[in-house]
Amino acid sequence: MASVLNVGLTGNIAAGKSTVVQLFRGWGATIIDADELAREAQAPGGEVLAAIASRFGADVLAAGGGLDRAALRAKVMGDQAALDALNAIVHPAVRRRRDQLLREAAERGDVLVVNDIPLLFEVLDPEQFDVVVLVDASVALRRTRLRAMRGLSNEAADRMIAAQMPAERKRARSHFTIENEGSLKTLERRARKLFEELRRRAAHAALGRPARTLLLVADEAKHPAIIAIGARYADAGLAVRRIGASGGAIQRALERPDTRPDALVASASAAPLVEEAWARAGRPGVLASLSEDPDPVAVRLDLRPWGYERLRLVEPGAAGLTPRPDLFPSANPLA
Repeated sequence: MASVLNVGLTGNIAAGKSTVVQLFRGWGATIIDADELAREAQAPGGEVLAAIASRFGADVLAAGGGLDRAALRAKVMGDQAALDALNAIVHPAVRRRRDQLLREAAERGDVLVVNDIPLLFEVLDPEQFDVVVLVDASVALRRTRLRAMRGLSNEAADRMIAAQMPAERKRARSHFTIENEGSLKTLERRARKLFEELRRRAAHAALGRPARTLLLVADEAKHPAIIAIGARYADAGLAVRRIGASGGAIQRALERPDTRPDALVASASAAPLVEEAWARAGRPGVLASLSEDPDPVAVRLDLRPWGYERLRLVEPGAAGLTPRPDLFPSANPLA
């Protein structure tokens, strides 16, 4: 199972968090939406909704049996005890579902998971995340945005802003802050710079500290997946070398002490030649090959390139076996 860089992304109302989430999603991150999980937990017929109705009264239920969110909001707004009671009902269910989705992401080989959590600091322990990102803007600007986007008065906007912990208190506990005081283009540029940093950390964490060098072998000069793998792990700080599918070149790369790789990845067509040379050289490092087989494989060695999420990798003779835990031990660089 791959190691996942588990990112908590938050921001006070009208700071621009949702825009950053959509940008990260478009760039390839796996997104877990806390609000979506809460709506799922509060679905009609479930234990959570029954507990909410028991605690706050049947009038928080809509005519169809679902949750009347406006009615519930009116009961908890400005009442910290009521809000705490609601959180105590909803958040354990949300946490269980989030943990399940995180495990599923790891099993798929996803390495960068971004949790979209508006009230991260208010209701959760930020220490449970490898990285915490805050999107922020000034109170005055957020008030203006609320008036423009939701048609609120200043007083109503201020009540919504005051219901959250001040962003100043969150900054010191965040690893990164994205300032959103300017244009959308400026926000996108700042978000992209941070995303690249998260991507580097995720790639490093997935591959693990024991690996320092990676050899890529393909029988075509511009194999797109091999090129993408090289770019991904160069980002992670590995020394990446690409060679053609020549028996002599492969043998020399594997036998020379200064070029022996910690890991090798071969294209599907080059795999037989690479495996033969690898065996002759004493099986140095971990060998994986790109598989054209669409069926799931046992070994989830996370060397997949960004943008090739459905690509599968196999070890020689590994089909059908239990995943090996010793392949690139996970090492979160932030731990």
